[in-house]
Amino acid sequence: MANEHSKQALRPAADGMITVSVAGEIARLKSTPEWESGGRHAVSLIKDAPLNILLMILKKGAHLHEHRTKGPVAVQVVSGSIRFSAGAERTISAGEMVGLARNVAHSVEALEESAIILVTAID
Repeated sequence: MANEHSKQALRPAADGMITVSVAGEIARLKSTPEWESGGRHAVSLIKDAPLNILLMILKKGAHLHEHRTKGPVAVQVVSGSIRFSAGAERTISAGEMVGLARNVAHSVEALEESAIILVTAID
């Protein structure tokens, strides 16, 4: 099925469904000047309050410094591996996912070039 994504954050179409090529979006992000000049780059794949699904690519050593979210968060590693810290540290590798309750301080470090999907829900 064709990718319906543009450079804008997506909301499901009138029929309530949208498809996104994650591999295609990773390739698109890696072809941008922001990726060449920075340590990370991201795009919202699906955004429909209260749900946000964000794709982020990180170069080895890139950090998301400690922060909190207003709602629960799930992080799935699509490729590479990350160090996820939330009190304790965990290494999360491709194919693995970690979930976290709302308002818990956490941070991320890319242990190698990585792609992650972050899912947040604010109620």
